[in-house]
Amino acid sequence: MSRPPRRIRVGLIGAGRHCQAIIQPALRFAPVDVVATCSRHAASAPQLVPHYSGHQQMLAAEAGRLDACVVVVGVPEYLRVLGDVLARGLPVWSEKPAAATVAEAMLLEQAARQAGKPLVVGFNKRFATAYQMAREAMDRPDFGSATSFFGKFMMGGGYYPDEVSYLVDNPIHMIDLARHFMGEITRMQVERADLAEGQWSYAVTLRFASGANGLLQFGNTQSWRQINEFVEITGEGHAITVDNVVRYRYRPEEGPGDCWEPNFTVPVDRNHSLVLTGYAGQLIHFAEVVREGILPQVTIADARRALELLEEIQRLTPGQNIRRPQ
Repeated sequence: MSRPPRRIRVGLIGAGRHCQAIIQPALRFAPVDVVATCSRHAASAPQLVPHYSGHQQMLAAEAGRLDACVVVVGVPEYLRVLGDVLARGLPVWSEKPAAATVAEAMLLEQAARQAGKPLVVGFNKRFATAYQMAREAMDRPDFGSATSFFGKFMMGGGYYPDEVSYLVDNPIHMIDLARHFMGEITRMQVERADLAEGQWSYAVTLRFASGANGLLQFGNTQSWRQINEFVEITGEGHAITVDNVVRYRYRPEEGPGDCWEPNFTVPVDRNHSLVLTGYAGQLIHFAEVVREGILPQVTIADARRALELLEEIQRLTPGQNIRRPQ
């Protein structure tokens, strides 16, 4: 019987709504022990471990006891907090986008190189079960080269205070998935509709370094109650679809192909939403990076490139003054 993997000891920095609802519950799937926390409000942090009001205080008091840190803070705070963790010589996982701007991401890339420690960024969709199946299916010899990518990521309105906050929190996922599946994006064209107050719709055409094309559709004009996410990857006569994160289908040139979706009636880990959407998988992977020294699948360089592409989308939107939040 194999031994369970060695658990790593982490300091959790941040305990806001997203951390409480998603990241803290997802940590239970990973070989991770939260041994210290830091947040502005002690009541929102996990109990039964030391709690600190400032991350520098936590890093100093827990020196030598932490293997790594998990950081979930507001976008303006990432540069300072992540920089301080790396300066302490600790590996760190950060919720995306891990930086407010491309310039900040570049500074954090440099800090990670100087520290010799990984800065892993939480693009959870890469670790979603159906998207992992899709990535594996692309390696089938009969799939051929990927020739086309379509990605839809629509949501309801009324959630984000400004357009940039929306872009770096929501469509950035589809930008990262396009790069994950198809490789580097070399050219884009953008159409944008500015609709009711606080509602936007985008159509973005892509050209990949491989020569393949792509189309992204994203916006916040759809109902929250409807299926909001869809990806189709076309090869040479074959295609793969992932519908609403959890329904995978491989369509060959002829015949029925393969399909999969979770059995939600069976209450086991593999059918848990945090596993299916990749939140658990990304933290399991981070534990492996820390424990085994393997290369991370998603780094601050990926976050920087996604931010570069979002800034390019804004630049290609003519006649619009998209205010960047402070």
